[in-house]
Amino acid sequence: MESKTKPLGMRIGESVFSLGYLVFAWTAGIILLLRGCTVSGIMILVLGGGDSFHLVPRIVDNLFSLKRRSFLLGLGNLISSITMTVFYILLFFAVFEMCSVKGTDYTGFDKFVIVSLSVLGAVRIVLCLIPSNNWFDGKGNAKWSVIRNVPFAVMGLFAVAWLIYKSITMSWKVTLLAVLVVLSFGFYIPVVLFARKRPMLGMLMIPKTICYIVMICVFL
Repeated sequence: MESKTKPLGMRIGESVFSLGYLVFAWTAGIILLLRGCTVSGIMILVLGGGDSFHLVPRIVDNLFSLKRRSFLLGLGNLISSITMTVFYILLFFAVFEMCSVKGTDYTGFDKFVIVSLSVLGAVRIVLCLIPSNNWFDGKGNAKWSVIRNVPFAVMGLFAVAWLIYKSITMSWKVTLLAVLVVLSFGFYIPVVLFARKRPMLGMLMIPKTICYIVMICVFL
């Protein structure tokens, strides 16, 4: 939904929520780094940093008049697509850090998953960088939106399968993370597939963001 067509109250509410999320993510990342939780802290800063590139322009666009709107929003979406990919790779290592597991204790399945996530992540990033995505024209490319999200969805499946597997021997927090990953993708996929025809589906990004807020809380 274009910001100019949204009621003022909706624009203000969305902007306050987005700003609150960004402040929380940056603060949580810094707190974790100060505690010595290096991987977790970096992971959350990558999440918050990437989201800043697309949420800050949206906040400005909601409340004021954003110059070079299509370019800045497109650039923000491109950067956040890449950082979200990196986030899921870092999540693998952050879980081990949270549960105090050393790399020497990785099982064969652990190694298979991290290699798979890394390869799929690299493919996803390359697909995001292909000009056919039309990031900067304000319309995008529906076909390429689906294509670039296929490896991302597979990454999610690998992450969920691995988290469920590790939850058997690790903390209940790992089980909660698996649930949150499933929910986040459940909110995200309809946006990718149908938001161009039904813009109101874009509101599903709010509960998706709430899932990430809870994920951050798991590591605090």
